[in-house]
Amino acid sequence: MVLITGSNSLLGRAIVDLFREHGEKIRCYDQYRSEQLPDGVEFIQGDLFSAKRLTAACKDVTAIIHLQDKSRTKTTSRGRMKKININGTRNLLFMARKAKIKRIIFLSTYAVYGKTKSFPTREEDVKKPYTPYGKDKLKAEKLCEAFAKKNKMDLTIMRPALIAAPGLKDSAVLITLYMAMGLGNDNIMFMSGNGDNRFQLLSPRDAAEAFYLTYKAEEKTSGMTFNIGSDNVPTQMEQIVKIKEQKKLDFTVKHITRKKALWYSIMFKLSRLNYFTREHKMFIFNNVYMDCQKLKIATGWKPEKTNMDIISDTVDWYKGKLK
Repeated sequence: MVLITGSNSLLGRAIVDLFREHGEKIRCYDQYRSEQLPDGVEFIQGDLFSAKRLTAACKDVTAIIHLQDKSRTKTTSRGRMKKININGTRNLLFMARKAKIKRIIFLSTYAVYGKTKSFPTREEDVKKPYTPYGKDKLKAEKLCEAFAKKNKMDLTIMRPALIAAPGLKDSAVLITLYMAMGLGNDNIMFMSGNGDNRFQLLSPRDAAEAFYLTYKAEEKTSGMTFNIGSDNVPTQMEQIVKIKEQKKLDFTVKHITRKKALWYSIMFKLSRLNYFTREHKMFIFNNVYMDCQKLKIATGWKPEKTNMDIISDTVDWYKGKLK
């Protein structure tokens, strides 16, 4: 049986669906049972700090896919976020050892690399996380590696690009995906410089496929760390031109400097608007483009959806919500 923590996320739901399609026996673990969880799927409600619930969740499990985390501080404190991402992961590892579970697949993030100058970014490149989430995940990676080595566990670390699809709720990401959300009475898409930087996306289904293939190819993937992201990533300017034409979106492109973005971020924060967060600024000012060859060679994985496919699907969904 495979235990999937954090099963309510876009990625979690995609993994649940895919593993069920392949006939895998799964158990889901999260803080509440989602209405989107299919009937008949075993579910245990709990967080990463309940020893009793974690013990029950780990019973008769042979592998854990650990997705449960906190990526933003909007609904919780920074201290709580760090506690969930690092201490919560430690708790799960202890319970896995107690239950004699030897296989762990850990969800990390592209954000561990931070403002990297390497292009595309490879797994072994320098990591200088810029966001709180990236910092937490890098610490959690090191925690998992040390624990797995000491306890002879088979660990695989997955670093997906930004996962986006219909159903996405993060407003900062929606702006980045050119949803042209209103700023006052204007629809504005902010772009840094000439728009020649790139940011990589990933569909939940493609991510789930990567997790499944990694799970099945244990001998080839144990002890490895993999980047996961779409192929054919255009520049921001190329994406803007294409999506504006394809979807007939009405927005103005506004070129912005780092200094101006800092001013906006301060003003929006005071106004409690979730614009120009660290994550958003990272996307508009830096390249986020990972090399995924290592995963492809080890498992045969290949993404089906490109950046433009993902943006197009999400725009259609979002426009439908506005009607």
